[in-house]
Amino acid sequence: MGRAKAKSKTKPASKTKKPKAKAKPEAKPASKAKAKPKPAPKTKRVLRAKTPAAIAAPTFHVPIGAARQRLRDALAWVEDFVVECARLASEDGPLAWEHADAPLLVGLERWGTQLAHGDRGAGVCALVLAAQYGFPRVLAVGGAELDSMGFRGAEVLDGATVESQLDRCARWIDDPSDANRQDVTDGFDPTRQLHTWDPELQPHDTKSFFWYSEIGQLASAAVVKDDGDAASTSYYYWPAEVSAGRGLVVAVRGLRTEGTDVEAILRDIHAALIA
Repeated sequence: MGRAKAKSKTKPASKTKKPKAKAKPEAKPASKAKAKPKPAPKTKRVLRAKTPAAIAAPTFHVPIGAARQRLRDALAWVEDFVVECARLASEDGPLAWEHADAPLLVGLERWGTQLAHGDRGAGVCALVLAAQYGFPRVLAVGGAELDSMGFRGAEVLDGATVESQLDRCARWIDDPSDANRQDVTDGFDPTRQLHTWDPELQPHDTKSFFWYSEIGQLASAAVVKDDGDAASTSYYYWPAEVSAGRGLVVAVRGLRTEGTDVEAILRDIHAALIA
C-alpha cells in the first residue's frame, strides 16, 4: 500500500502586510494658521507739562494793609483799565521803555510809574499783586524748565528766590519798617551782569515765562532804590518808580505767549489789583 502523504503541519507563510505609512497631516491654510502672538510694543513714557494742580501753590505773603487800600482808591475812578492805558499811551509823556513794545504796555508803564512816584507803597503794591497773579501761571507753563533757576526753593547764592523776594516786598508793603526794608535789601541780588531784556537773553514769546526771573528784582529795586537815571539799561540805576512801572510791563510780558490777548491779560491783572 503506498505511503500516504503526510499533511504538512507547516502553515503556509502568511502574507506580510507592509506597514502603512503615516499620513502626513494636511497643512492648514496659511490664512487659518495661528501665528504666535507678538509682544505688545513698549510704550514710551511721555513727560507732560505740569498743570497748575500739580504744582504746590506759592507761599508768599499777600498785601492786605493800608497801601493796598490806597491802590484800590487810585483805581476806583477808572471805569476801564484797558481804555485808561490806551489813553495814557496816546498822550505826550516820557519816552517809553523799549520793551513796552505795544501801546497798551506804554500806557501801563506810565500808569505804574506815576502811581509809584506819588505813592511808593501803592505803586510797589500794584507790581507785587500783578507779579503774584502771574507767578503761579508762569510756573505752570514753564514747568521743569524753571527748576534750579532761582524761582522757588532755597535761597540762591547772591540773593533770594523770586518767590521769596515777592514775599519780602509784600511784607514791606504792609509794614514799611527798617527791619522789613533790610529784609528786602538782603534778598536783592546786586551783582547781575545781564538782564532778561538784554539781546543775549531776551526770550521769544514761546518762552515768555523767563521774563519772571526779573520780577522779584524789580519789586525789590522799587523798595530799596531812590533816585536814578531812567535812560540806563538796569534797575540798579533806575529811580524806584521807574522799576515799578517797568516791572508791570515785565509782569504782562511774562504772560504774553503767542496768540494771547494783551487786553485780556490787563483785565485779569486789573481784577487782581482791585480785589
